[in-house]
Formats: sequence, structure tokens, C-alpha cells
Amino acid sequence: MRIKNRNLILMSIVLIIILGTIGVTVGSVSLSPTHIWKILVNRSLNKEVFSIEWRKSTEMIVWNLRVPRVILALLGGAGLSLVGILMQALTKNSLASPYILGISSGASTGAVASIVLGGLWGINFSPGIGAFIFGTLTAFLVFYLAGNGGYSSTKLVLIGVAVSSFFSGITTFLVTTAKNEAQLRGAMFWISGSLAGARWDSLITIFFVLIISIILVSFKYRELNILIAGDELAETLGVDVKKLRFFIVLISTFLTGFIVSATGVIGFVGLVIPHICRGLVGSNHKRLIPSAILLGAVFLLGTDTLTRLCFRTQEIPIGVVTSILGAPFFMSILRKNSYNFGG
Repeated sequence: MRIKNRNLILMSIVLIIILGTIGVTVGSVSLSPTHIWKILVNRSLNKEVFSIEWRKSTEMIVWNLRVPRVILALLGGAGLSLVGILMQALTKNSLASPYILGISSGASTGAVASIVLGGLWGINFSPGIGAFIFGTLTAFLVFYLAGNGGYSSTKLVLIGVAVSSFFSGITTFLVTTAKNEAQLRGAMFWISGSLAGARWDSLITIFFVLIISIILVSFKYRELNILIAGDELAETLGVDVKKLRFFIVLISTFLTGFIVSATGVIGFVGLVIPHICRGLVGSNHKRLIPSAILLGAVFLLGTDTLTRLCFRTQEIPIGVVTSILGAPFFMSILRKNSYNFGG
């Protein structure tokens, strides 16, 4: 079923507003939507537009805990969907994503190592910095190994799976050797993925990295359209494939690193959302990029909101839920039809 790109964007924006409002209201303490919007207006404009008719603790919950969580869900879903589009265009393979290619696993290992081995040999990184460093190194390692002896998209995916398994093994080893319960809980956060640690300072960084990435990628939509037809054809039509490949790797690596450093490993967003969007708006990246960004934001925010509605008194890792929802959906797509980029 194809729909107009404009209609999809409009529906996504409406859903973001609705889900965002619900997402801020639900939790161990239920809040009034009216109070929420009044608090948001007051804090955004930094003045008392509406007279205060709520407790100060309510304002703290809304502004410091729940609003950052909603924004992190939007940024994370949008960023992972964009990376999924880039990875799939680069490899010409519908299985490619930051999760499949090992970037997320490497970033998770870096975060867990920072938690479990923190202070060892005088080195003490924060989990976010560790995730970013390891995610970046993992991406370049995968693409270096895939390019050794002749570049192949199939080889890239296979090496990514192998590297992902390698880092998953290291992460499991670090978790089993964690010295105390606090280290274990912190490590599980990165392995399973969570939006509970959202903070304004990290959100600002991710926001600017995402905006810059979207702008840069949007200028490349014609080259991406040509690239999925094959490297040889792209070079014949004047596309510098090596330069474009390096551009995609660079954008994907840094964007994934910043997102995983704040959320932990969240799988299947970058894998499933591009599939859905190609079915809705087609394969032209001019339409595909904005649609996937918004739909990815809606998907992750909707998943987190639904989870919190069902489990109000317990924090369920968002990565677990996206895997439970995403894996069966993706398998059904592969079973029903033979997928291709022109479909």
C-alpha cells in the first residue's frame, strides 16, 4: 500500500504529539495533560505564562525525567532508522543495520567495560564515552575487514555478524565477572537498552549530531538512489563510490555511537522501519529519508509508551521490547515476499 509522503509525515507528527503527551503522563505518578502542557510552556519560555497550580515536585518529574525520556525516544528512533537506511543502501542488503553489523554490540562492550573495569590501570571512562569509542572502532574494523581483498556487501554483513558475536561474548564475560550488584545492573542497562537515563545535556549533543546528519544525508539522496543499483553502474553515472562509502560509514558510525552511548543497545529499529517505509512511500531516498526518520521516532516512542502503560511500577528494557516486536515482524516480511530495493 502506497501513501503520499506528505500524508505520512503529517500523521507521524500528530502521533508524536499524542504519544508524547501520553508518555509524559504515565508512570508511577499519573499527571494531568493540562498541567504537563502548562509546565512545558512555562519552562520553554523561561517565564510564568500560566500561574502555578501544581506541586514543585510535579514540575521536576515532568521537566527533568519524563520529557527528556520522550525526546530521547524520538531522537533514538529517528537516528537508528536513518542509519538503517544508509547501511542498507551501502550494502545493497536488506539485513544490514547497526545491530547486525556489530556497531551496537561493540558500543555495548565499551560501556560495560567502563562499568566493570572502571578505574583499572588508572583508566576511568564514563559508560557513554566507552560506548562511543568502542562503537566507532568497531565500525571501522568491520568495514576495514570487509574491504580487505575486495569489497563485498555479503562479506560486510557476514563480518559484521562475526564481530557482533565476538563483542557479545566479551560483554557476557564482563557481566559474569562483575564484582557487585550495582555493576551488574549498570551493565544490563547497556545490554538490554533503556531510555530511563535520559538527561538534557546528552540530548542536546544527540540532537545536533542528528540534525547535521540529516542535512548532510539529504543532499546525497540522488547518489544513494544510484548506489543501490550497483557500484559499477554508480561509477558509470559519475558517483564516486569510495567517497560515498566513506561518507556513509562516517555518518552511521558517529550517529550510532552517540545514540547507543545514551540508550544502550536497541535492536531492530534500523532494520524494520526502512522496510515499512519502502512499502509505504517507495525507494526514492528523497521521500524515504524524512518518512523513515519520523516513523522511527513514532515507533520507539510508541513502544516505550505502551510498555510503560502496561508496566507502570517496573522498568522494562526498551531493547527487549523492540526485539520481541521487531523479530517476528521482520521474519513475516521475509516469509511473505522476496524483498528487493525496487519494491
